[in-house]
Amino acid sequence: MAQIREVKKRIRSIENTKKVTHAMELVAGAKMRKSQMAALAGRPYSVNLGEIIDEVKAKSARKHELLKAKNAPGEIIILVTSDRGLAGGLNINLFREILAKEIKNAKFITVGKKATNFAAKSRFEILASFTSEEKSTLDLARTLSKMATNAYRQSQASKISLVYPHFESTIKQTPKWIQLLPIQINSIDQPTAQPTYHYDDLIFEPSADGILESILPHFILTQIYQILLEAKASEHSARMVAMKNATDAAGDLIDDLTLTYNQARQEAITKELLDIITAQRAFE
Repeated sequence: MAQIREVKKRIRSIENTKKVTHAMELVAGAKMRKSQMAALAGRPYSVNLGEIIDEVKAKSARKHELLKAKNAPGEIIILVTSDRGLAGGLNINLFREILAKEIKNAKFITVGKKATNFAAKSRFEILASFTSEEKSTLDLARTLSKMATNAYRQSQASKISLVYPHFESTIKQTPKWIQLLPIQINSIDQPTAQPTYHYDDLIFEPSADGILESILPHFILTQIYQILLEAKASEHSARMVAMKNATDAAGDLIDDLTLTYNQARQEAITKELLDIITAQRAFE
């Protein structure tokens, strides 16, 4: 009887866990749809902005500071993760990607509590840390853009990169590196194979140099903002899938325990019947 009570207690406990994971799955699913739409809607703008910069850069008389390589020690890495866990291997895959490169002389700007904890435990120098929800996505992108641009202009790093979980589908989010500075248009993931427009003879007003001075910082802001949207879509997608798997696993475990409970109960009933029959025959 003690075994039956223990199994029944475990079944009730797992049923409660299943309810929690199912609720988290529904919440993550609702957030996932909204974040996926935002991430996918922003991609064409980033692509077209990159094409515009290509056209303007070809007409510029000088190479802009944000396009030129810097002779400075080390690099700055902006690491984007989630604040909370329960998202499968989303954050772990990012950490493995960084550790596999054996980075030296790198300073980190972290977005997300998981990123901050990783950088601290790995003994990387942290320039700044943010939680992904302390500011709106656009405000956070503006802050990161300003920090990155100022650091590069002041030659604090030879390169500024950004590592984040790139959203490919609901079940697939891959770690991705983006070189933020110096700006390399061709290194940016562009879903369209061919430029959407091309003009051989363009007249710029003001000058091409003046346009670059305004559009390049905006391009950096756009890239960071898009990456934050991609990271959010990846986080909610990974969490929904992880919670669905946990709910399914809980259901399978409940089925196994229910079978064990029924077998133990049947064995106990059979034993009691045998005791009754044996006692009855003893009185005959």
